[in-house]
Amino acid sequence: MPDNKFYSNSDDLSIDTLLEETKMQIDAAPGEASSILHDDAMPRAAELRPSVSYDTQEYVPVQNVPQQPAQPDFMPDFGDAFADYGVYEQPAEQMPMEEYEQEDYEDELMTQDEDPKPKKPKRKTGKRIIPLFVKVLLYVVIVGVVAVGLGYGAWECVKDVLAFGRASDEVTLTVKEGDTVEDIAQQLHDKGVIKYPWLFEFYCDFTDSADKIEPNKDGEAYTLYYNYDYHALIAGMRNHITRTEVRVMIPEGYTAAQIFDLMEEKKVCTVEQLKDCASNYEFDYWFLEDVAYGESNRLEGFLYPDTYDFYEEDEPERVLDKLLSNFNKKFGEEAREKLNALNVKLEERWRSAGYGDDYIDENRFTVRDLMCVASMIEKEAAAYDEAGNISSVIYNRLCNPADYPFLNIDATVVYALGGSVDGALTYEDTQVDSPYNTYVVKGLPAGPICNPGLSSISAALYPKDTNYFYYALDTQTGYHHFSETYAEHNEFLEGQDYG
Repeated sequence: MPDNKFYSNSDDLSIDTLLEETKMQIDAAPGEASSILHDDAMPRAAELRPSVSYDTQEYVPVQNVPQQPAQPDFMPDFGDAFADYGVYEQPAEQMPMEEYEQEDYEDELMTQDEDPKPKKPKRKTGKRIIPLFVKVLLYVVIVGVVAVGLGYGAWECVKDVLAFGRASDEVTLTVKEGDTVEDIAQQLHDKGVIKYPWLFEFYCDFTDSADKIEPNKDGEAYTLYYNYDYHALIAGMRNHITRTEVRVMIPEGYTAAQIFDLMEEKKVCTVEQLKDCASNYEFDYWFLEDVAYGESNRLEGFLYPDTYDFYEEDEPERVLDKLLSNFNKKFGEEAREKLNALNVKLEERWRSAGYGDDYIDENRFTVRDLMCVASMIEKEAAAYDEAGNISSVIYNRLCNPADYPFLNIDATVVYALGGSVDGALTYEDTQVDSPYNTYVVKGLPAGPICNPGLSSISAALYPKDTNYFYYALDTQTGYHHFSETYAEHNEFLEGQDYG
């Protein structure tokens, strides 16, 4: 190690020893010390030390600094420690200083013998809690929106594939030689048969159905229906399929079960196909909004009796939709206004009988309630002339539930027993446990008991104004006899022989 005339040649000098030895050298050689410590010869320590601002932490270089005596090799870096004594080693290049935190700067001022004070752990403040909460909330919202969007989109696709809610109207389509699946999908979309052409294309690719679609022969267009699902649309665009038309006449008063049997007899659909469709298929009609799924007779009352044209081996959805669509046309806006007028009259009668708002709101007639009354009229009336009187008996009892809690309609018992009874009803028959049996269930039955015609629906909307509460079949005339009191009713029954 090179000699230095100010310091001892020792490898284990402490800071205090160095300071003391330096002081002794200055006292011993004031002239030499003066050349080192003189203000004009050497800048003050304050000028040599970097200018640090805790706000800006900017290094200010000092110009024209004289060359300082070389530091001994055994002092690795005591520039800061000796700053107050005028001994400072000028850096070779004045580079911009790194930015320091206040704690880092204080650490550099410590001497080697000092033990650094343990830093206190920084206390986390609540400043980041709110931003973190906002981020989490935003993430949850985004995920929720995406999930809802995907769910809605998936449901829309399912509706398009299965043709939910479409009408049963016919539509013609021409498939030319050379038409691609994309061309056909676009035609279907333009005619309003499908909503998503790309989905139809994907379905054809996924099911390998593209090759099953054939161009029209002899220029005849394919006859399709709006309520055809994708499978039926593809099947309907094949020339080798010949479809035989069948005309079916549905009588007034037929039950859903009877209609299903008739359709199977005409080779339109099987009973099981129609039952499954009636129980579970989602038909998009306002009058079915509150009708629960799961029962094969859930469409009872709305399968409008009329004459229809079907195909052999037709689609059950299209078959039932044709009947429901016909009811929807017959029971239009005018009929709904008549139902509202009927409710006004019923409300007046209930109020006059002492019933309040709660009872009235609970028993206000819906279109299904109206069809319950119409179906009972359809089954009970022996002739059209009786329909108005039978309707009046039903409403007279409904408006006086305290005195007449049960309607006692025989046709509801027959429906509860499966639709047919051998001979006259017995007392045991009238006690059968069923929500349709009006001998044991107060008020209206659980639903319509058949599919009534227009005359019975009209009688339900316009009951006659009578005081009748009873009626019974006159075995001599084949018509019904109507009575106002129970005594009159019993007197009439005594003269009848019902076998």
